[in-house]
Amino acid sequence: MKVQLPLVAVLLGAAATFSVRAVVTPAPAGELVCGGIGGDERRELAEESRGTNLALEFFVARSGDYVTGVNVALTPLDGPAAGQSIDVAAAGPLCFVKVAPGRYRIDADFNGITRSARASIPENPTHPVRVAIAFPQQAARGDIDTRPTPEEREEAKSP
Repeated sequence: MKVQLPLVAVLLGAAATFSVRAVVTPAPAGELVCGGIGGDERRELAEESRGTNLALEFFVARSGDYVTGVNVALTPLDGPAAGQSIDVAAAGPLCFVKVAPGRYRIDADFNGITRSARASIPENPTHPVRVAIAFPQQAARGDIDTRPTPEEREEAKSP
């Protein structure tokens, strides 16, 4: 199933070592699509993510290096599903989700380090609510080089 959303032009850069294909996963609140960016992945992610209302981005603080394999728990804070967590594994550094309007707590765990954020999703958003979650350097174990090339950074700036 495809989800629909115009991809926001906040994509920062692509990791040459990420060749993650966009993956659509059914989620109780809607649809989740995650992927890498750069070239084909970015185009596929833009197509698959149309209609979503929450954009998540995972990276290492200071360096801006993208990370993947983040375990995410989306917890509605109000409404009939309040307190019922939706747990997903992010298959890429960028994820787009279609959730019901309302307030959410987002808990993201990467290599044993958890970061939390909150988001309020309006009734009819004109673009997805963007949540960027930064992990400290010690969460990145240094086993992959996730720094985008200058060319990939420039490519990611264009809509």
